[in-house]
Amino acid sequence: MSALSDPARLLDAWEEAAAVPPAARAAVLVCHGGFAEDVESALGLPLGDVCALAGRMYAEDFGEALEAVVACRGCDAQLDVRLPVSTLWTASPERERRVPGPRNRELSVRALTARDLLAAGRVPDPAGELLARCVTDSAGKPVDTRGLGPEEVARVEEAAEQLSGAAAAVVRTSCPDCGAAPLMPVDMGGLLWDRVASAASALVSEVAALAAAFGWREQDVLHMSPQRRRMYLRLARRGAA
Repeated sequence: MSALSDPARLLDAWEEAAAVPPAARAAVLVCHGGFAEDVESALGLPLGDVCALAGRMYAEDFGEALEAVVACRGCDAQLDVRLPVSTLWTASPERERRVPGPRNRELSVRALTARDLLAAGRVPDPAGELLARCVTDSAGKPVDTRGLGPEEVARVEEAAEQLSGAAAAVVRTSCPDCGAAPLMPVDMGGLLWDRVASAASALVSEVAALAAAFGWREQDVLHMSPQRRRMYLRLARRGAA
């Protein structure tokens, strides 16, 4: 059984993910998928791993085909994009990279996590906070990143991007109208959340309709198979007509 195929588990995952900031939602869903011991552990996973796991969950629960609409930057045409999810959920094997720092010292750059994004969202300088959180010296000690020069900051940012794995996935599309080939960034965690939220909304609507028609409790409806729910929904709609 896939992670979210059980209706009650789907609603639990949706409810908990809806209560946290967007930066943490994919980690919450990955936890509900059984890929982390708890949410705190999921928040500490590299963003690339979280997005790769989100892609795996998307394929298991909603199908392998990913459909999206992207605007062409050349002519503003709306492009329909369809691609296999499996091409997007390769996790990065690397957790850190070394780059040259000031005074011939080596800096260690680690992959960013959802916990880093949450912390950055609470301060006036998010970029500076992310930089400070992901950089240490070669011995693992904190570094005052405010003293880094532009070239050193650029090296750190490049290393962080290389460590981001599936979190930095992009797809090149082709516009039949103007011939442009725009790049579409793919937020796999956000796409999974959109599908979970949509499925949860539809499920709650079914529960509400059957509760109103037959007086059933939520757990009674959730224990039914999808086929049985659909049959009772048809009966309820006939009765209301």
